[in-house]
Amino acid sequence: MWTIALALAALAATGAEPAEPPLSPAQKAVVAKVISGLKSPEERSMASGWSNAKKVAEFICRPAALPALKKQVPDADKVFLGTDNPATLTLVSKRSLTGVGQVRSGAAWRDFTFTCALMPSSGKVAGFTAVLKAPA
Repeated sequence: MWTIALALAALAATGAEPAEPPLSPAQKAVVAKVISGLKSPEERSMASGWSNAKKVAEFICRPAALPALKKQVPDADKVFLGTDNPATLTLVSKRSLTGVGQVRSGAAWRDFTFTCALMPSSGKVAGFTAVLKAPA
């Protein structure tokens, strides 16, 4: 028990974060393909430096998010997963990404929480569920 507590205290003191789960070979391939298709070297370099959670959110889950959200918000036209704060996205495992997001409907943005179920063998989304917060 003390060993775990000391390890956590040391981790907190150094400001280090626990390592993220690794991506599956298929997930790595999907991410690499999308990054290689980005227009500029600067964009490719920036995206390559993102956390695994951010890569999965942008390149694997976000394309599935808008069609799923349109079932709840029919006129939705834009979606963001996560924010500038890395803590808003959590790669739970090769099978799940959770976090917060925003969806635009007309001129209004609505916040939501989400779970993106992943298929590590194919690098695709198994399902995307969102819980919308009440409009302000």
